Amino acid sequence: MVFLAGTFVTALASIYVLMPLFNEPKGNLEVELLAETELDRLLNRKAVIYSNLKDLNFEYSMGRLGNADFHRLETSFKSEAADLLQKLDQLGVEENLDESIEQAVAARKAKLSSGQGPGLATCPSCGAAITPGKQFCADCGRRQ
Repeated sequence: MVFLAGTFVTALASIYVLMPLFNEPKGNLEVELLAETELDRLLNRKAVIYSNLKDLNFEYSMGRLGNADFHRLETSFKSEAADLLQKLDQLGVEENLDESIEQAVAARKAKLSSGQGPGLATCPSCGAAITPGKQFCADCGRRQ
């Protein structure tokens, strides 16, 4: 009888301990943020190809690579780069991606400094700036 009760308690404890392993997470992971898009994949591949071309030129200039091998590899990398750039153009990627990002950041900063954006509110209790998304004031601790 004691053995049966011990076995039952052990089984319940095992189920309780192992239950979190079999439950699906409830919104803890943002899978969309972790997923790699086609654009990310193409841009990463473009960086790899450019790095390979740079290394190839370095190896050739150091005399570690023969003319035939250099020209064969260079032609292969350049044709792959051309295909990749064509795919990027089909996706509608802007040429000056960095410039467009900088313009968006500058527009956001201008919007925030003009008082139109969030984050400019003050605590009614102490007058300190309220951090967006926080429930309590960082200075006085009052609930917002």
